[in-house]
Amino acid sequence: MKIIDIEDWKRKEHFEFFSTFDDPMFGIVTEIDCTAAYKFTKEKNLSFFAYYMHKSLLAVNKIEELKYRIVDGLPVIYEEIHASATIGRDDGTFGFSFVAFNHDFAIFSESLKQEITIVQNSSGLRLYVDEGHIDTIYYSTLPWSAFTGLTHPRDFNNKSGIPKITFGKLFSREEKKLMPISIHAHHALVDGLHIANFLEIFQTMLDE
Repeated sequence: MKIIDIEDWKRKEHFEFFSTFDDPMFGIVTEIDCTAAYKFTKEKNLSFFAYYMHKSLLAVNKIEELKYRIVDGLPVIYEEIHASATIGRDDGTFGFSFVAFNHDFAIFSESLKQEITIVQNSSGLRLYVDEGHIDTIYYSTLPWSAFTGLTHPRDFNNKSGIPKITFGKLFSREEKKLMPISIHAHHALVDGLHIANFLEIFQTMLDE
């Protein structure tokens, strides 16, 4: 973690302005084309969930603004951002997980698989897994709905600025496999341009 020198920061006025808002989070909902990625994972017998999670985290770590957080009222930047994903259980509940970022898909996928097993054999939210971790992205998946809009519960006392990414139900349209995605971020740290840049990189990675 590195504290940003706000006096020499190009976002100084943006940060000071939007940090005063009661709710500085903003977001968009769009679709991503998963045709190539879905086909690849089926051919290689890979987890599609792990694959698109990994690609999204790779894209996040290429966008400097998505690595900004707020600590004690000051902007900071982390070298790497990890995944904090909700994992569903057979009883209809879910728990939180933590999966460390790794450029290697095999390592990331194995870590995610282990976390899924741990969560599914536990109970409750597992709030403790997020203790001390704001160098994360909050991930959720709603595989039951191809949503076109999304809101999140907000804790106005939590001013860390952690972005939230949510994926929806994979569906077919015009011979393509598409999936809804929403991304919400703190406007003192992130602008619409940065979200657009993330989505462009993420889509390019899915198409590879």
